[in-house]
Amino acid sequence: MRKGIISLVGTLLLALATVGCQSSPVTTPVRYDNVRFMDVWSTYTHCLSTEETQAALLDANKLRDVSLAQLPRSPLDNLLPTRLKSMVSQPASRLAVDVRAMAASCGIHAGELAMSAGDAELAMDQFRDVLHSHADSDYSYYTAQARERLAHLQLTLQAALR
Repeated sequence: MRKGIISLVGTLLLALATVGCQSSPVTTPVRYDNVRFMDVWSTYTHCLSTEETQAALLDANKLRDVSLAQLPRSPLDNLLPTRLKSMVSQPASRLAVDVRAMAASCGIHAGELAMSAGDAELAMDQFRDVLHSHADSDYSYYTAQARERLAHLQLTLQAALR
């Protein structure tokens, strides 16, 4: 009888432990990643919807800072010979969007706002920043836009000086 009670208690404890482990899901940091993503997305949508140059410039700077923080820094970069570095691919971004592209788009918008407000120097600085920060071929769309707007602005300024 005593053996039966111990066996029953053991079985109940095992069942309770098994059910208890499965009923309490493990929490993950997804919530925090989502909050950070939503902050970046809100900044981006605010940048594109604002008509205020200073607000767009602040948003462009925030996005640029986040995009620089997102750049993958592999510990192998310092260890690998130069010939092997080109053969190693960078890890994929964990975000669903490209923050560097968002920063470039916002920077171009901020430059356009500065240009329409008559601040040619600020506009030129924004377009140059996009050109220098996004020189790799993945962002050729944005660099072409920045180059085109910079050329247009320079032609406009030259025509105004004549």
